[in-house]
Amino acid sequence: MMKDATIPELKIGSSALPRKTSAVKCGLAFGPRGPSLAAALPLKIEIEGLRLLSPTQIRELLTCRRSIEEVKMLIEEEADPTFIYQGDLSLDGKDFRLVDLYYGYQETETVLRANVAEIGGRGGIRSSEMMGHVVGRIETREKPLGAGGEGLGNLVIKEGALRGRYRIRLDTPPKEGSL
Repeated sequence: MMKDATIPELKIGSSALPRKTSAVKCGLAFGPRGPSLAAALPLKIEIEGLRLLSPTQIRELLTCRRSIEEVKMLIEEEADPTFIYQGDLSLDGKDFRLVDLYYGYQETETVLRANVAEIGGRGGIRSSEMMGHVVGRIETREKPLGAGGEGLGNLVIKEGALRGRYRIRLDTPPKEGSL
């Protein structure tokens, strides 16, 4: 005899994968409307890091440890974790996805490089089929300044109402407890 069972729905969207917000940067984009502060557009970048673990790594940790809490602690304490990054960009209230995102250190600077894509399909899905097509490119470089950092960069958007070349100035708020 077969029993009926309720199968929980697959959660799709921003809560489906374990993510950690790596950076939130706000600033201004100076571009086609002119270099003055009055013509600047508000800009916000959010970057999330996804920690990569293979099923083999998880199995090994579970077989040699007693509790999930201990396994979690060992994963968090890993000396050289591997992350992949994804992000969102908002320019003057219009949202874009950051695709093929590089976020890391080069010498003394934090560098962000990514293609800028329209958001297509279902907003919570981050697959390449649902991304929308690439409409531009962004690159920023940030040098540490005390507890917070200031970043400079360029943004190019090739299509749409916001089409143009922009110079970017980002101000990263200081980390909590560093003041």
